[in-house]
Amino acid sequence: MKYFVPAWYDAQRWWQSNAKPLIHRRTVTAFDDMISLMSMHRKNKSPFQLIILNYAPDLRTFLHRYDLYDVEYWSVFDDIQGFTHRTPRAVDYRELNWPEGTAFLQMSQMIRACMPNEMYANIHFNQDGYVIWIEVFQQNTLRYRYLIDDRGFVSSVIFFDAFGDEVQQRYLTGEGDWIIQECLKSGSVLVNARYQDYFKHNQYQSMTSVIHEYLKSYCTTVLEADDVVIAAADKRHQQMVVSLFELHKLCFSVFQQRDYLDERALPPAASNIYWLVDTLENERILTAHQAVVQGGHPVMRVTPFDVQTMSNISSQLHETYIGVWLDIEDETMCQKMWSQLVSYLEQDDTLRLTLLTEKKPHAHPQWIHEAIARVNTQLNTENTVSETEADLMEQPEPIEYVKMKYLPFESDLVESISTLRVVVDLSKEPDLYLQICCLSAGLPQINRCATDYVMHGMNGYIVAGETELVTALDVYLKHLKNWNQSYAYAMKLAKQYTSDKIIAQLDVLIEGETDGTTI
Repeated sequence: MKYFVPAWYDAQRWWQSNAKPLIHRRTVTAFDDMISLMSMHRKNKSPFQLIILNYAPDLRTFLHRYDLYDVEYWSVFDDIQGFTHRTPRAVDYRELNWPEGTAFLQMSQMIRACMPNEMYANIHFNQDGYVIWIEVFQQNTLRYRYLIDDRGFVSSVIFFDAFGDEVQQRYLTGEGDWIIQECLKSGSVLVNARYQDYFKHNQYQSMTSVIHEYLKSYCTTVLEADDVVIAAADKRHQQMVVSLFELHKLCFSVFQQRDYLDERALPPAASNIYWLVDTLENERILTAHQAVVQGGHPVMRVTPFDVQTMSNISSQLHETYIGVWLDIEDETMCQKMWSQLVSYLEQDDTLRLTLLTEKKPHAHPQWIHEAIARVNTQLNTENTVSETEADLMEQPEPIEYVKMKYLPFESDLVESISTLRVVVDLSKEPDLYLQICCLSAGLPQINRCATDYVMHGMNGYIVAGETELVTALDVYLKHLKNWNQSYAYAMKLAKQYTSDKIIAQLDVLIEGETDGTTI
C-alpha cells in the first residue's frame, strides 16, 4: 500500500486549520504535486491512502474540490477528537441555539446575527456554501470563534481576551466536550483529565508532540514493513516523517512551488529514502547535498503533473495571441524581452500579447504597468479604422493589444492556454506547470534553457538571449508548417508523460531499480 503525506499547512502554526471564509479567500492555488500524484493513482486504480497531520475541519470539501473526495484517509486530529468518516453536511445557522430576539442581517459575504446585550455574531461561509466560522463579538470586541467541521458540527473554539487577541483553542469531541486545549501564547497543550487515558501525558510542550505521539501509534499498528510512504518534502514535518517511517520505503517529493527545500533540513544519508524532484534546480540542490553527506539517495526527476489533452482554438481566431510568462526574476532580462516584444507587435496589427503571471498585479514593478498602458494607447492611435468603417461601427472600444492576466489557480492557466498560439518563458528555468500545459495543448514554447519537455526546432525554440526572440517567434508565427510540426511532435512527446507512465517510473524508483533515471 502507498501512503501519501501532503503539506497543506498554514504559514504560521503549520498544524492549524487552513480553512478560510470567503472574506479571506486564498489568492494562490492549493494544487500541488501531492494532489496531482494522488489523482494519477486514482485514475489508474492504484490503491493508496492519505495521511493528514494538520487540523483540517474542511478536509472533505477540500478533497472534493480536486476530485479526490472518495480517497481513504487517516487524520491525526480526527483520531484525537474521536471523529469518524461522515458525508459532509452543511449547517443551517438558523437552527442553532440563538438567544431570544436574535435578528439576522444579510451582508455581502456573511450573515450577521444581532443579539441582545450588545452582542453580535458574524457567520462566515466557504466557497462551497458551508458555514465555516461563527465569530461572536461583545461590545465590538471579538471573544469567540467557532470552527465548524464540514460534517456538520462544531470542531473547535478559539477564545480571545478583552483586547481581541487569541488566547487558547479548545478541540472538541463529537459530544461537544473539549479533549485538548492549546495555549496560543506559549504553544503548550493541556489534556482534559476526563480523557487522560487517550494520551501518554497530561500536558505537552507543543502540538507537534501530540501529533508525533498519535502518528507513531498509527505507524506501529497499521503500516506494514513493505508499505511505501510518499511525503511532501517540507521542513515543517520532515524530521518527524523520517524518524517515524524509517522502517518503511520513504520517498520525498520536491515541488517547485513549495519553498521548503532547505539543505539544512534535509535528512542524513539513509538507504530507505528516495527522492522525486520536479526541476533541474531542485535536482542540483539534492545532488550537492548528497555530495556533502556522502549519501546515495536514489533521485528521479519527473514532472508530478501528467499530460492531459487540452483543446486549442488559436487557429480559429482572427487575432494571434502570444503568451508571455511575466514572472521572471531577472528584471533586466524582462525589460529587454519587453522591448523585443513591443517592436514585434508593431509589425502586425493582428498580434496580441497576453502577459501571464501568478503574482498579483500590484506586485509587479510600476514600469510594466506604465509600459502596457503606453503601448495600448500608441497602437490604438496608429491602427485607426477608415471613416467608412467608423460610420458602420458604434463607438468602437479601444483594443487591448497587451493584457496582463493574473493566474492564481491552475484552472486559470488552463483556460488561458486555449487561445494562445505560442508561449514565451525566458525564466532561468521555465515554469513546470506551464510547460506541461503547453505540451498538453501542443503549443510551441520559446525558452532560454533546455528542458525535458521541449526539443529545440521541434516543439520549441531555445534562444541564447532575448535578441533571438524575434527569430523564434517568426519560426512559429510566419510558417504554418513549423507550427503544425511542433503540434505533432508535442503530441508524440506527451505520451511519455501520461499518468500510467509516471506511476510506473515512480514504482521503479522506489523498488531501487534505477540510479537516477529521468523521464
